[in-house]
Amino acid sequence: MRLSHITIQGFKSFAKKTTLDVTHQLTGVVGPNGSGKSNIAEAIRFVLGEQSMKSMRGKIGADIIFKGSEHLASMSRASVTMVIDNRDKTAHSGDMSHASDTLAPFLVYDELVLARVIYSDGTSDYMLNDAKIRLKDVQELLSFAGIGASAHTIINQGEADRILLASPKDRKEALEDALGLRIYHMRLNESKRKLDRVKAHVHEVELLRKEIKPHLDHLKRQVDKIESQEEERKKLHMLLIAYLTREEEELMKLNERIREQGTSSSLLLITDSIKKELHMLRNATHDSVSVSIHEKQTLQAEMRSLLERRDQVSKTLGRMEAEKAYLEKELGREQEGTSITIEQDEWQETHVVLGHGFENLTSALRSGEHEKAQVHARDLHTTTETFFTKHGGKETTRKEAIQRDLDVLSASILEHEGKERDLSHEMVVLQERIDAVDTTAQATLQSKHEEEKKMMTLESKLRELDSTIALRRQEEGEYALRKSHFDALVQEGVTIVGREVLEYKSHEADERFKDTQSSDLMRAIERSKLRIEEAGVPNREEVMAEYRSTRERDEYLTKELADIKESEGKLLELIDELETTLSERFSTGVKEVSKVFSEFFGEVFIGGKGKLVLMDIAKIDDEGNQLIEQGIDIDVSLPNKKVKEISMFSGGERALVSIALLFAMSSITPPPFMVLDETDAPLDESNARKYGVMLRRLAEKSKLLVITHNRETMNHCDMLYGVTIGVDGSSKLLSINFKEAESYAQ
Repeated sequence: MRLSHITIQGFKSFAKKTTLDVTHQLTGVVGPNGSGKSNIAEAIRFVLGEQSMKSMRGKIGADIIFKGSEHLASMSRASVTMVIDNRDKTAHSGDMSHASDTLAPFLVYDELVLARVIYSDGTSDYMLNDAKIRLKDVQELLSFAGIGASAHTIINQGEADRILLASPKDRKEALEDALGLRIYHMRLNESKRKLDRVKAHVHEVELLRKEIKPHLDHLKRQVDKIESQEEERKKLHMLLIAYLTREEEELMKLNERIREQGTSSSLLLITDSIKKELHMLRNATHDSVSVSIHEKQTLQAEMRSLLERRDQVSKTLGRMEAEKAYLEKELGREQEGTSITIEQDEWQETHVVLGHGFENLTSALRSGEHEKAQVHARDLHTTTETFFTKHGGKETTRKEAIQRDLDVLSASILEHEGKERDLSHEMVVLQERIDAVDTTAQATLQSKHEEEKKMMTLESKLRELDSTIALRRQEEGEYALRKSHFDALVQEGVTIVGREVLEYKSHEADERFKDTQSSDLMRAIERSKLRIEEAGVPNREEVMAEYRSTRERDEYLTKELADIKESEGKLLELIDELETTLSERFSTGVKEVSKVFSEFFGEVFIGGKGKLVLMDIAKIDDEGNQLIEQGIDIDVSLPNKKVKEISMFSGGERALVSIALLFAMSSITPPPFMVLDETDAPLDESNARKYGVMLRRLAEKSKLLVITHNRETMNHCDMLYGVTIGVDGSSKLLSINFKEAESYAQ
């Protein structure tokens, strides 16, 4: 990188656009006091990013804008543009590969145009190739180019003396700037700022993690419960598959056995049938025996009645036959004494009446109506007595009465004989019936014994069935209970595990449960259900979602913390590397600068000696800790003089020492250009010649812009600009190219 042109417009006394060609190695600027030649140095300081208006002899930003004159109006802005030749694409110091993302795209251009514009309100813009950039980017660019706003790049008379009187620490900073270590300090400071931000970020992230950790731990415990519940659900599913498969098989076998042996309802039907049959048998046997006994008793009673009636009839018949014999004797005696004549019609009529009377009497006797028979007998007696009374006297009447009684008695005898025969016949028939009843009774008794045996068999069967029914009911109750428990367990499994429980038939039972008893499986299931219930977490999905969100946030923070700590580690490594590099380069640079300073010093002061000394400075920080910092001290001795304190040197001596030191600093890492603003003012002619020699030597490495009044200095310039105030009140430039003039003269 090499400085090519500088353009000034509206800056202080330069109202119009003014361009300086600094392509020559040594360019001089001359002019009377007040012409504005020092404004050129300040314009360069301005474009390089100077922030102090005081160093540019102003109070506010508007003070460096052209104020106007009688012929020119005041301006609202000022701009300075610096053109840098970048065709070699090499940085003066540092590695351009480490350039910021903002600056890196511009470093590929052959020409870099850096400009700064300041407005009347004090604000300013930095431009690089017409694109706005930050002051930080400007400083980084200048660091790559080896250009800085420090005393070794733009040097005026006061600044040259100031480096001698500066503190060791400030002198060290100036030397680091001259050695091109400013970029390392920038990077080091930026890295430390980043490290502070990283540490703050680490602290912030750790606080966030610490803040969410209790909640995350709580959620983790909840999720562990949920996960343990899920694991327990899987275990319960396996247990249910094993238990339900086995239980279903056992239920099927039990149900099949119940059906094969008969259900309690079917057995109850058989029991009811047997009970009905028993009832019928008991009733039939009781009835048949009762009927036989009753019938036999009835027949025997009837037989006794018949016997009594026959005996009665036999007695009556015997009495009647005796009475008949008596009446026949009486009638025989009566017939021997008298006879009575009766009309035939009357006799027939009386005979018919008597015949009807006898028939009625006989009928009543046959039917057992004794009272009615007595009535008919009295009627016959009355009729007979009336007949004999009518047709005879006392004797006739007696004969007739006897005859009548005899007739009646004969009729009664006939009737009683018939009745006796009928009763005997009835007794024979009744005896036959009694015999038949006895036969039937024997058969009935035999049948009763058979039926009693059957009833005993049926009763035994009934008792057996009752026992079987009780057992079957127990089995059916067990089946119903187990089936109910089975169905309830399936539904409970669906509720706890899910509908996949219903597909237990399509799964094979785990081999671990192959030899486990069903009761043990059931106990394991109950324990598993209890553990699932105890591990239950309300709002399960919300807890899982919140846990995932919180965990992701914690993981993000953990990753971010790891990344930050990795960045922190890299920053620490970078800081350590930068500090090591800075320390090594500074130590090496101090030695090299000290060597060159000694050479320059020996040339300026023949026989004199000068060197730079690295020293430690103790410092107490804000916390009361002692820190050790490094500084630079200048150790010089003039020939034939014992004075070593620089403050005791004359003005010319101090000027030469400071110039020797500044030139030594710039020669080690020569910047693209240096601005020397009347640094030769305190020098006499002899020392000015020495100053000119040093200029030519320094110009071999850097382009120099020298603002001077000294003729010796002017003689060493390749290009000379004259600054003057025009009639319009603004500064103007006149140029003389000594190289071209020299060639033309030759």
